[in-house]
Order: sequence, then structure tokens, then C-alpha cells
Amino acid sequence: MRSAAPRPPWNALCACTWLALAVTGVTASEPPAGSVADAAVTPEEPADYWTGPINGPVPKTISGGTVIDTAQLRSLLERGDIALIEVSNAPRRPEHLAPGAPWLPKPHVIIPGSVWVPGAGMGEIAPEVDSVFREQLASATAGDLDRRIVIYCHERCWLSWNAAKRAIRLGYRSVFWYPDGIEGWRAAGLETAVSDVPTG
Repeated sequence: MRSAAPRPPWNALCACTWLALAVTGVTASEPPAGSVADAAVTPEEPADYWTGPINGPVPKTISGGTVIDTAQLRSLLERGDIALIEVSNAPRRPEHLAPGAPWLPKPHVIIPGSVWVPGAGMGEIAPEVDSVFREQLASATAGDLDRRIVIYCHERCWLSWNAAKRAIRLGYRSVFWYPDGIEGWRAAGLETAVSDVPTG
């Protein structure tokens, strides 16, 4: 009797299914983070700010700016005269906590020298957040529109893409987007710092 062939792992079946769907143009929900299918569903950059889910595959490009990896970011930092802007959202108090119960958010880890401006990467931002973002960019660049600016948050996150697009539309001409985020920086074993209080 011929023995049955071993079944491939579920993850392999999932990835193959996602690749097939991407090739045929069938729309489905997002695959698990970090799967082989991520590369197959990399989106084109939108014409305007992204207003969908903030976590998920992001474009490989940003019109008017430059996409960089960790090695390129290190090179820019070594050259100096650069503004680092971190735009991940501030943590929110869990809704299930009882009123008056103590809550201590985790320390917010950043690349040393970064200015943390939460909320600046949402697709739609309140006027006061827009004002703080403009002020922080102007302060970090000393009003020089040609000063190099690096904007980042987390990996697989649209917040930094939106914020970089926002900086480009404000007239900054040397905007760099670091999509690997703090996770990519830490994975390279590089130094980090903690920002306890967001700017603004």
C-alpha cells in the first residue's frame, strides 16, 4: 500500500493561497504579518494620505521623498545636520481599567535625538496636531526647507508614510522615510533612547 504524501505545513498553504489571490487580482483580507505574501500585496502609494488601517503592508516608494534602510540612516546620522522625527501614536489608557486605577504606559523607545510628535501620521489630523507638527519641523530644521529630515515610526505602519508625505507637502525638499522603524533599528543592535513625554 502506498503511504500518503505528507501534508505541507498550514503556513505554506496560506502563503501559496495568498500569492495566487494576488496574481489573479482576487481581493481578500490581509495575510498574517511577516508572511511570504506581504511582498505580493505591497500596495502602490496612494495619491493622498492613507486613511485605512495603519498597520499592514506599505508602499516601497514615496513621491517627492527618499526611502532609506538602516545602513543609509546610519550614514545620514554620521554626516550630522539631520532632523529625526518619530510619529507613532501615544499609548492610550486601556478602557477596561476601573476609574482611578493606576496605569503606567511602557517607556517609549526612540532613535537617540528623535523628536516624538504623536498623531502627525494619521490620515486626517486635528488642526492643533497639524500646528505642532509644523512647529516641530520648523524648529528641528531651523526653518531650512533643504535640511535633511528622517521620519519613522514602526515597521509595517502607515503613520510615518503619511507624516513624510505631509512634510513634503509643506515644502521640505530633503525628506527621508525610514519604513523599517524602531524595530529595524533595534534588530540591527543599535543604540536607543527613551522619550517619556511626547512633543506638543
